[in-house]
Amino acid sequence: MSALPVWTDLAAYRAAVAELAPLVRLADADETGVLRVVDGRGAWWDRLERLTDTLGVVVDEPQPAPAAAHERLRALALPVVVARRRLRADVVDAVASVPAAHVVVDAWGSASEAAVILRDAVGWARVLAGGPLDVLAHAATPTADTLALVQGSVGVSVTRALGGSAVGDALTAIALGPRRVEVRLDSAAATIHVETDDAEGRRIAPPRREAAERVALRRLRDAIGAGVRLDDLDALAHDDEILGVE
Repeated sequence: MSALPVWTDLAAYRAAVAELAPLVRLADADETGVLRVVDGRGAWWDRLERLTDTLGVVVDEPQPAPAAAHERLRALALPVVVARRRLRADVVDAVASVPAAHVVVDAWGSASEAAVILRDAVGWARVLAGGPLDVLAHAATPTADTLALVQGSVGVSVTRALGGSAVGDALTAIALGPRRVEVRLDSAAATIHVETDDAEGRRIAPPRREAAERVALRRLRDAIGAGVRLDDLDALAHDDEILGVE
């Protein structure tokens, strides 16, 4: 496959395009048939729906979207990659699928990021529990959210609390069962730590050094080359629905 053109005005993605050459290249502003990067701030779903001259799209760090918007997006035929730095696709793929009796996720961060942090905490709960979640109870206060969830016979608890100020956010997700899997995220340090404990001992996954923007562009290019529709939007819709976004 020849280099695919990418149009974006986000500096981090323009740098990623340069690093990924010759797989991709920067497109001219008036070029059609390109890959596009949609900024996830604000009503990103409206901007995504209006794109008509694109081969595929990366949605970068989307804000939670209402159910009606997700329903409309299901009709999109083009490949869409959702870049969520707290829930990186390459890290998710590397976490072994293991039987779990219970999943516990704790997260904290600033008030401005509260909804996104809770949504991504739910995402990790879904990944470690092995599938879609149902809500048993949701308690919310001005400073915290607590969710009781279930996936089949697997119990799941998710807590999000306010903490820190302009120093990023953090998340710890633990799957408890025959094998214990722990995922720790620290956005201030830009690290994701994955640790597994079982009868064979403790294993720590090597750190991911590739920038999230590069991962997103590579996944989109690969999806276009294979002619497949990714399930990123479906996963995002599930996690937003758990939050009850209106």
